[in-house]
Amino acid sequence: MPKSLVSAIFIMLFGILAFDLMGILVRMLGGSYSILQISSLRNFFGVVPPLFLLWRYRQFDILPALNKPRFHAILLGRSLAVLLAQFCFYTALTKIEFATTSALGFTGPLFITALSVPLLGHHVGVWRWAAIVIGFVGMLTVLKPFDEAFSVYMIYPVIAAFGYACSSLLVRFYPTEIPSAAIQLSQQICTFILATILLLSFAEWTPINSPNDASLFLLVGVFGGTGVMCLVTAYRLVDQVPSRRSNILVSRFPLQWAGCFLQKRPLMICSRVFFSSFLRA
Repeated sequence: MPKSLVSAIFIMLFGILAFDLMGILVRMLGGSYSILQISSLRNFFGVVPPLFLLWRYRQFDILPALNKPRFHAILLGRSLAVLLAQFCFYTALTKIEFATTSALGFTGPLFITALSVPLLGHHVGVWRWAAIVIGFVGMLTVLKPFDEAFSVYMIYPVIAAFGYACSSLLVRFYPTEIPSAAIQLSQQICTFILATILLLSFAEWTPINSPNDASLFLLVGVFGGTGVMCLVTAYRLVDQVPSRRSNILVSRFPLQWAGCFLQKRPLMICSRVFFSSFLRA
């Protein structure tokens, strides 16, 4: 297996862990603060991981290269997609069970595979389309849209997955010489500005109650920023693999996801199935 692909797998797994930690903290804060305020502060503190990487590898001089109209359009598109994803995902975390929100959030690779055709011109074969279809069937088994226990908030993580998928795909329009940290820093700043505008327009700022809450907001930003950085880096690393295995992160995942939930396996077992699937490819 190519080295860059192995790196992408482990980076993505670490990113998923960071997202889960962020989700736990968002659920803790959701009872006291508005979703828009959580989103705004998450993006404010989310600049910490990319800033650290830019400082560590002395790459601040690359930032002016992003000041081009073409990149501005990509930046705005990614920021709007991420803002939509954050609003939906954070709302779901405060309204439905954490496990259900996380499970439905795993539908992201389904959207990435499907959207890579119109956006990137990728070829998706019959077997991968079949995997996508089965993956969506697996998603429906979790949603149970005709069940009495169904809540409209269960759709929110799926919308969030769609938003994060769009953001991940748009990253591929950046040249490979621009580091992921520079891309992510600009997106965090833009999303922070957009979230703050919406917060001041449609919600109220709630004073932070205690140093403990301030620490939680900081950790939400750090974990969230780290998670996104990992996903961006992983998808860009996959682009460097010159073989049909380059789509491993989005071609095997839908079928594995569907199989786990159709068989009603616990989430931890599902994670092991995903991991073993990557290693066998």
